[in-house]
Amino acid sequence: MSMRPHGRATIDPRSPRALGTCDRCGFLVNHWTLQVQKRYQGPRLRDLGTLVCDSCLDVPNEQERTIMLPIDPVTTDNARPENYALADNPVSGLGYDPAAAFLPVSQHGMSIGNMTLGAGCDAAFDGGVVTSSLGTTVSRVFSNSANLANSVSSFQNWVGKNWAADATGTLATMPSTVPAQTHVVSSFTLIAPSDLPFLATGATGYRLEGSANGVTWTTIYSGTTAGTAGEIITATTTSQAPYQYHRVSIEGDGISRVGIAQVALSISDAGANEI
Repeated sequence: MSMRPHGRATIDPRSPRALGTCDRCGFLVNHWTLQVQKRYQGPRLRDLGTLVCDSCLDVPNEQERTIMLPIDPVTTDNARPENYALADNPVSGLGYDPAAAFLPVSQHGMSIGNMTLGAGCDAAFDGGVVTSSLGTTVSRVFSNSANLANSVSSFQNWVGKNWAADATGTLATMPSTVPAQTHVVSSFTLIAPSDLPFLATGATGYRLEGSANGVTWTTIYSGTTAGTAGEIITATTTSQAPYQYHRVSIEGDGISRVGIAQVALSISDAGANEI
């Protein structure tokens, strides 16, 4: 006698076996063909308690499986990791591109000075105003410049750079055995606020000065401003002396407002402009 179909099952009259229905599709099949449906629960496969036919059987989804992470490696005693923050954010002023105004001030020395009102000393070196040799001149008013509401008498109104420190001054505390960063300034550009002269009352004196210690200053170049709003002064120096500190000083009268919109220092030993 031949096998007889019965739904999706077949029956052998000589050796009949039990039939059963698939828990998923409900079709009648040979019971012995039903398979246990499993799925991942935690890190292992679990029996769901269902029997399904071949066409309904699912492959367990690996995304439901809990990932077992290996134990952490043994730590290294007295480790010496690389200073990635310093490596990724160099503090030298060498090679600074004035067109890349988005570079943080910490990459090209620390801004110093006593003209801390308005936008502060950093504003004089942020590249927000540049001369025609470096790009398009951008207007900056007195309130957005480095300024003082009342100037100090003589050449004591100033902004400058400490080349051996970053914006936080942390490199200024390096061991004395490490040579300090110095530069030679071959030329410079000064820009007055667009709405006021460097000194509000008119023409006054200015200086470019250098220092090895930030206390004793040597005059590299001096001159007199024209006393006009938005004035641009560009000059070339003859000094080849390297200094850790450079500053631009404006002669004040102890009363009038004083401000600098932008300072650009051309560093001859670096072949780059510092704004």
